[in-house]
Amino acid sequence: MTVFPARPATGPEYELGEGILWDDRAERVRWVDIWKGRVLSGALHDGRLTDITSVELGETGGAVGLAEDGGLLIAAARRLATISVDGAVSFGPDLLGDRADVRLNDGAVDPQGRFLVGTLALGDETGEEVLLRVGADGAVESLRSGLRLSNGIAFSPDGGTIYHVDTLANTVSRHSYRPGPFDHDEPWVPILHDLPSSPDGLTVDSEGMLWVAQWGGSSVRRHAPTGELLDIVTVDATQVSCPAFVGPDLGTLAITTAQEGLENWTDQSGAIFFADTGVTGMPEPRWRGSTASPVWQERAAHA
Repeated sequence: MTVFPARPATGPEYELGEGILWDDRAERVRWVDIWKGRVLSGALHDGRLTDITSVELGETGGAVGLAEDGGLLIAAARRLATISVDGAVSFGPDLLGDRADVRLNDGAVDPQGRFLVGTLALGDETGEEVLLRVGADGAVESLRSGLRLSNGIAFSPDGGTIYHVDTLANTVSRHSYRPGPFDHDEPWVPILHDLPSSPDGLTVDSEGMLWVAQWGGSSVRRHAPTGELLDIVTVDATQVSCPAFVGPDLGTLAITTAQEGLENWTDQSGAIFFADTGVTGMPEPRWRGSTASPVWQERAAHA
């Protein structure tokens, strides 16, 4: 097992940094600051993130995904939002129905161009959180229910397995994944449980290994799909939220962290970190819906 140190790539500036990924077309790093509702972008320069810009949503932003038309798809508070290439922001319909005190949390685009996003209770834990899948046509289905806090989502290199974090249950589970209908009869299988800290975001590298952020654990842990611990990245921040491989060669592990809930901290909590681990990531799939003319706008126009 190797221990890799991470180094700050920004100052400690983000209350709840999350959802980091690499936009290969724009050659930009994308991420969100959840509570501030900011969708952020930055360029890579000399091992730092520079030229950082943001779009303000006016509500929470749990995750960002890339779209096939070059825009961005966002998990906003209770609905999806799009940011087109020209910067226009559009909000879709509420996805959470009668449930109050809940918001959308982490999300990811699947290999077929659909968006998966889970929920998080804003008040007391309910055990009623769900993992949803939204197609390019706006159709919504539930892939998993009875969760305590839906978090990181990632896929194996061949797209045949989905990995999903339930933070409060302290589990990372797997399930088969296909282009067609989801097999609800197949059980989700925990492959990681009783971790030393709470699992948060995760990514999968080109070798099929899992990198899991440790909220409260100042680290990212690399595990085999069987659960075996392989490597650790140490981070000078208590609350590590999300890892992703960035850069033209997808060879740099980028890590978001958070200041949320901390008092009088002396580390670099709230910074984004980079680490060199000797492995590479995989390109991000892209949402097949339109951000220039989102499906909800099209429906409204024909109503």
